[in-house]
Amino acid sequence: MAVVLTSALQPVLAQKTIKGENLQGYESRTFRWGFSLAMNTSWYQLEHSNSYVDRLKTADLSDDISMNAKMGIGFNVNFIGSYRLSPDFLIRLQPGVGYYSRSVEYKGDVTAPGNTEPSEDGAVLQEINTFTGEFPVLLKYESLRRKNTQMYFIAGVKPSIVVGGQKKDNEILQVGTSDFSVDFGVGLDMFYPFFKFAPELRFSRGITNLHKPVDNNFNNSIQRMSSNTITLYLNFE
Repeated sequence: MAVVLTSALQPVLAQKTIKGENLQGYESRTFRWGFSLAMNTSWYQLEHSNSYVDRLKTADLSDDISMNAKMGIGFNVNFIGSYRLSPDFLIRLQPGVGYYSRSVEYKGDVTAPGNTEPSEDGAVLQEINTFTGEFPVLLKYESLRRKNTQMYFIAGVKPSIVVGGQKKDNEILQVGTSDFSVDFGVGLDMFYPFFKFAPELRFSRGITNLHKPVDNNFNNSIQRMSSNTITLYLNFE
């Protein structure tokens, strides 16, 4: 009797299992495609020049201007293409376009050229807004799937190039048009009946010196600037 009852209930139990686990076998597919929408916050990491540091020690800063980086908010739109290397690892290509808003605040002898406007405290704020084409190459490590969720870690490199942008005054600060960053982050795959959704938090650390030396007082205090970005991706596959 027990054998007959178990045999009769087996199809029902199987249906419940299928209903409880969406997109069965999706995590083992060789190729996967999708897109992502994202919000980012980014800023420049500034390194003062040696001459500025020397003058700081001797309190001789009459001709220098200090610089402080300010954060800005932007967005990203990317395509996703993934290829499975092994049960745990995938290669992900995520080309797309990003909008970044960063600014640098100048303090000191702020007789600024052009249309740069001084702030209330006598400083000058220059905004640098850029559209960039991005070509991330990432390695994704996936944990074991737990029903409809799966944690993952992701890391790689991201070359990018400026395709459009706006600066309030080109005479103040010159910024490079190409960048190369190291990316790493963490995400959560969530499987739904018809698609997979994955929120992902990623940090990008630029290793390219974006500063272009220009012969004016606004550049005497700096010798290197690089990009830092924190991005929240919403991935759909």
